[in-house]
Amino acid sequence: MEIDFDIIVIGAGVDGLSIAYQLSKKYSVGLVEKNRKYGLETSSRNSEVIHSGIHYPTGSLKAKLCVQGNQLLYEFLKENNILHKKTGKLTVAVEKDETKEIERLYKQGLENGVPDIKIIEKHQLKKFVPESEGLYALYTGSTGILNVHYLMDCLYEKFINNGGIAGFDEKVINIEKKNGLYLVETEKGQYCSEIVINSAGLYADQISSKLDFNYDVFWAKGDYFTISKNFNIPLLIYPAPIKEGLGIHLTPRIDGILRVGPDVEYVEKSYPPYPDEKGNSIFKPDENKKDFFYQQIKKFIPNIEIDDLVPESYGIRPKLQRKGEDFKDFIIKEEMPGFINLIGIDSPGLTSCLAIAKYVENLL
Repeated sequence: MEIDFDIIVIGAGVDGLSIAYQLSKKYSVGLVEKNRKYGLETSSRNSEVIHSGIHYPTGSLKAKLCVQGNQLLYEFLKENNILHKKTGKLTVAVEKDETKEIERLYKQGLENGVPDIKIIEKHQLKKFVPESEGLYALYTGSTGILNVHYLMDCLYEKFINNGGIAGFDEKVINIEKKNGLYLVETEKGQYCSEIVINSAGLYADQISSKLDFNYDVFWAKGDYFTISKNFNIPLLIYPAPIKEGLGIHLTPRIDGILRVGPDVEYVEKSYPPYPDEKGNSIFKPDENKKDFFYQQIKKFIPNIEIDDLVPESYGIRPKLQRKGEDFKDFIIKEEMPGFINLIGIDSPGLTSCLAIAKYVENLL
């Protein structure tokens, strides 16, 4: 077989784009994506938060790549004049039994090497956000927000300028290894490479199974509401985290509008997860959740009214843990010579994107 590329990257979300860009500095890289454009799924339907790294167990890939990725991402955004803001974040305890969780996060953050982190006592809280209530909080100054679409546009442009080639509307239907090379078959053609990197997000388990590496990936839907009232809240506010996520939190979007969410709702895998060109999808933002969101946000922003919440959007994340299960780490590994899997890349996948790219490069 004649080699078309040194490396084929499957999936053009923010992590696939980061990997393709990083590797295109040294190798010939082909990027295949089943959608009509890059970043149309999980990468463009999230909170657009640059996480600090406090939430992940010390020593885990999520912790290491988030802390490293935070620094790399700010540097990249600044160098390329991409819209972003280092806002800081408060993680707030509103019940007495939540203060222990805040202290645990503080200790874990220090162990993970998170910079600019400190405990905020109750009397100090209103200095940060006059509208807020709480008993105790953790401040992380390295948390921020960005426009993920501008980031992906930049990564894609740099990838193409490095000589990378992208194919869209190219759903992968088969992968075979022959004579030490990989033959990747899409609905449009066949491509041969020495290395294949699976960064297919919600569909990474399907791609992996084509080479008999089987994983259970679960879909978790999260809804978002925006706040119509003008609150003076310049930074992110999170509750003490829950078992299956970070809780319903409040995030200022890069345009200044306040966003609330996401929740965690495990759903059946349904294709397509987002409306296609014909509008086909069983999922949509769920306005019936408004009261639940209101009750959660009112705990630390008591002046909010239920009618201030307006349904905005939803996103679906690939999770390795079933509902009710404990923390599961990213899977980023070389399964066999030349085949690298990225499975269960949910949050902090956006923050970690450039660090993930370097991690994958080191696996080669």
